[in-house]
Amino acid sequence: MSVIAEFTIHAPTLVLTPTLEAAPGMTVELDQQIVAAGYTPLLIVWVSGDDFTSFDTAIERDETIASHAIIEDLDSRKLYRLEIAYDDILPVYPAYRKLGAIPMAGQGRAGDWRRRIRFPDRDALAEFQQFCANEGIDFSLRRLYTPGDEQMAFQLTEPQLEALVAAYEVGYFNVPRDATLEDLSSQLDISKQSVSERLRRAQSHLVSNAILGE
Repeated sequence: MSVIAEFTIHAPTLVLTPTLEAAPGMTVELDQQIVAAGYTPLLIVWVSGDDFTSFDTAIERDETIASHAIIEDLDSRKLYRLEIAYDDILPVYPAYRKLGAIPMAGQGRAGDWRRRIRFPDRDALAEFQQFCANEGIDFSLRRLYTPGDEQMAFQLTEPQLEALVAAYEVGYFNVPRDATLEDLSSQLDISKQSVSERLRRAQSHLVSNAILGE
């Protein structure tokens, strides 16, 4: 059975590491990773934070990046197209492909990459960990689960999951709302305050784990 691993990796020659270390207040979210035979590997990433000056200065000197361009500027965040200097980075993506692993999400910050990867099985994950050890890559496993265990992956409790599902089903999240906290309170047989707290905590976990990958 396949497994989904969430982990942190760090090494000086991982892609964008020099830039991420020089601009620790900036966050990079992987949008697309394009690797085609005969073509320079490309990354499409969203960059956010309050220090684009340091980020742009650092990326000019980053030997892991062959070239870069901003393709979308939304002030608070920008979409970059990056050509990877393939000869100057550790071959992490080829290692994924060799093992039959599927990258699902990636976030870079302060020199570290947090990744969510689907591996064919636990043996494949063990092989990737050994690859990291051989290449001098610091590897730290944060979470491991099987597909279908989304509740565990998002760290939701049973009451939080119940509240989210009930709110969705009665139209609490519709615009305009088709239900109120009073309606949910009556359905779940708990106080309005308890419903509100469960929804806020569940939504916070979903944003943290599903979107930010923390």
